[in-house]
Amino acid sequence: MNSFKRGHLDPTEQYEILHSIGLDLLGAAPEGWHEITFKVSSLITGSENDMIVEFENGEAQRKRFPHTVISKFVELRAGMYQEGKGTWFSMIYKIVRPGTFTTEFNYDNPAPYDLLPGAESFATDLNYFPRDPEHIPDWLQQKLREAETEQD
Repeated sequence: MNSFKRGHLDPTEQYEILHSIGLDLLGAAPEGWHEITFKVSSLITGSENDMIVEFENGEAQRKRFPHTVISKFVELRAGMYQEGKGTWFSMIYKIVRPGTFTTEFNYDNPAPYDLLPGAESFATDLNYFPRDPEHIPDWLQQKLREAETEQD
């Protein structure tokens, strides 16, 4: 991972990736969709992703998502890194018919994981996306202490 890039995307480039993700998600949307919600919880060691489609009749279903979006989210997460502040742990990408999208990025709270990563994964993530001490939330400091204990 020596060629790993951090913080390389300006707002226009971020928007272009988000727009491209939206096109991929729309391409996978079934007939009759009203709203698409794609959730990402991510660390450098892996991610969990989920796509829920709501239909015009109010029914909601979990759907398969195009795997092309995964590499785009990885690039987006790395590219949105800010020196000393880190990058996001999770995000919600929502598309509402006819195709307007919104995003919500979580930089400070624990991400919702079905399979909670080990403490070492959080320590590794912090090595790739360093944060100044004032930008390391209490829950992450606890994970780092756990990782140190696991190594002993």
